[in-house]
Amino acid sequence: MSALQEIRHHRKVVEDTRKITRAMYLIASAKMKRAMRMHDQNELSFERTRSNIRFILESMHTPTSNPFFRPHGENTVYLVIAGDKGLCGGYNHEALRLAESTMDRTAPDKRSLFTIGHMAAEYFIRKGQHPDAHYQHVIQDPTLRSAREITNELCFMFSRKMLDNVYVVYTQLRGGASLEPSARRLLPVFREDFMDAAPIETPVHGLAYHPSRYEALDMMVKHYLIGWVYSALVQAFASEHFARMSAMYAATRNADEMLSRLNIQWGHARQAAITLELEEIVAGAGV
Repeated sequence: MSALQEIRHHRKVVEDTRKITRAMYLIASAKMKRAMRMHDQNELSFERTRSNIRFILESMHTPTSNPFFRPHGENTVYLVIAGDKGLCGGYNHEALRLAESTMDRTAPDKRSLFTIGHMAAEYFIRKGQHPDAHYQHVIQDPTLRSAREITNELCFMFSRKMLDNVYVVYTQLRGGASLEPSARRLLPVFREDFMDAAPIETPVHGLAYHPSRYEALDMMVKHYLIGWVYSALVQAFASEHFARMSAMYAATRNADEMLSRLNIQWGHARQAAITLELEEIVAGAGV
């Protein structure tokens, strides 16, 4: 194969790869924007629920009997959220490394592992630790229904004292421009978790709770937990696609640079081929 043919073939391969990375960039960008809209919509309801819980807690004169406010124990569930696919830079690696270091703080016989995302399950299986529960395909399209199912299962286990703590390891998209892996407590719930929520002004004549403020609190705490899990799922989904968007942007830019170099090489090789042909014509004419 001549130099021109090799460069032409190489350029065709790079151009085809660039089309793929460019398309993946556009898809990831659209999915990330959709995820952030979902997050912003959930945030309004979530913060209002936190404010309502704070209002009820501050109006109580006796400690709450809500089962999700009970003290810590030792049995801990770690819910680790990663992606179903790669090609997203260090997104999966950073989250899973944080999960592993966080889990090391709990004795092996006192911890359980729940995973969301194929990459999380595969990572821990390679490490010799099979997940106790794995939620498939949830992270590809986070929904309130998925969040509700996961939360209901965790709440059931917590209320039956099958577990004492739940920590969620996921990635947050900070300011729309940076990724931050986080390990945050979901259960148990503490009064202090709501004291930073926006306060609600007390009506002049107070409020009447039906059937009671305690039952209203029970319902709101459950909604709070579902909103919390949904927010984590959506944040992880947005973070994954932000990371993939960044990786595909870099890959497309590298392809552009490579094509630029190949075009220069093509020009030099073509010029050399033309020069060689001219030399052969001149040599033939002189015979």
